[in-house]
Amino acid sequence: MKTFIPLFFYFISIPILCSAQLKSYVDERMELTGIVWRLAEAEEYVNDEVMNYVADIDDYFAPYKSHPLIRYVKEIRERDLVAYNAVSGTIEFLEIKNGQIKLSPHADLNCLTEDPRWTKETFLTYIKLLNRFYKDSRFRAFFNKHKVLYAETEKRFDNFLYNIHAEWFDNFFGQSLEAPLIYVSLTNGTSNYGGAAPCLDNILPYGSIIIGCSIVDSKGIPIFDEEINYGLLYTIIHELCHIHTEPIISQYQQDMKQAADIIFPYVKEALEKVAYGDAPTMISEGLNNLCANMYFRKYPTGMESYDVLHNEQYGFIWMRRAVKFMDNFNANRHVYSHIKDFMPQIVSFINSCADNIEQIVFEYNHSNPYVINIFPGTNTTVSSDIKEVRVDFSHSMHNARGTFPCKDTTAIHPNIGDEFWSEDKKTLIIPVKLEQGRKYGFTLPAYVFQSEERFPMKKNVEILFQTEE
Repeated sequence: MKTFIPLFFYFISIPILCSAQLKSYVDERMELTGIVWRLAEAEEYVNDEVMNYVADIDDYFAPYKSHPLIRYVKEIRERDLVAYNAVSGTIEFLEIKNGQIKLSPHADLNCLTEDPRWTKETFLTYIKLLNRFYKDSRFRAFFNKHKVLYAETEKRFDNFLYNIHAEWFDNFFGQSLEAPLIYVSLTNGTSNYGGAAPCLDNILPYGSIIIGCSIVDSKGIPIFDEEINYGLLYTIIHELCHIHTEPIISQYQQDMKQAADIIFPYVKEALEKVAYGDAPTMISEGLNNLCANMYFRKYPTGMESYDVLHNEQYGFIWMRRAVKFMDNFNANRHVYSHIKDFMPQIVSFINSCADNIEQIVFEYNHSNPYVINIFPGTNTTVSSDIKEVRVDFSHSMHNARGTFPCKDTTAIHPNIGDEFWSEDKKTLIIPVKLEQGRKYGFTLPAYVFQSEERFPMKKNVEILFQTEE
């Protein structure tokens, strides 16, 4: 299978709400296209998160896996790289009316073909076969059968949306979050998309997002809870930010093109693992992540450092610098009313990153802390009068600490007092009570011991020594 390069292409299609309260929808067209691409074995649509639902899908639609539509979908996926948001992004072009799938009267196929994965000819053929599949499979009957599931999913997701501070978008972007369309998709799995509505600005200018379902309860109904769906709130804020950042970033994309082309080869491998396959996408997604991080600086959840860490792990290795740079925006809001006013400074920042990319790569590669000294030394024999085990680290560390038993089953875990850090947080002092003639050992788990910037150690560290007879 070829590599897919997702270009962000967005959709909008149902009437706007009068209230700014965020509302979600399970849309028939979204489920239809998701199911079709699942039947075509498109990996991004083949997921089993909503287990009972996908079992119904596989059972009901099994007779249609060789349908002409499915064969055609496989063809354009392989030939034209139609995948990911190139599928969901066409929803605005579809209309279901009188039991038929039609081209929406608001559709602008010239806008559609700005995405190079589609041509007018392939899309019109796609609609024709999609309509045939819709009728042949009696899709509406399947959809109606699951309306209770859809309604409960919407209700649960709407309750989660109350966590969002919509006023921040107005303050930060200078544009309120007025009733964007929020689609919750039971066929998207862990994939999420969002952005402006370039094709229908004159009809509904607020944009839309798609959020997939990845965790269900014992009854097979999707759950939306930050403690269970870790990162869900960040994902939603990220996708809502796309609605606002797309037009702003596109205005300055050319000014950052040279810098993007310089940076991209250094982070290409990491970015492609999360389906960001080119330099322009790197810039738009990176700056969109920066805006999302600013939301969580205003409304912290305690996970802000982890969010930045994850951004860097995904290839945006300048994110710590970018977050720090945004202190200048916050300190000068009397000059820069909204983020669009600050964009020339952000362009300068990106260009500076390109000029210093090798230094940034070096900093990132050396971000993980490591142990540089251990006392007592590994496999040494010491007096039982030793009162402390001391571990020196390469970086100033976060407060978290803890020990596990070591792999050597002949070693016992010492009687440990309350561990504490030196003033510079580079040395962990572990009070111990030791006995003569004993072999002691314990492990410092990598994920527990993190730098102040929340980078973990790359591997566990075992401490092993014995005492004199």
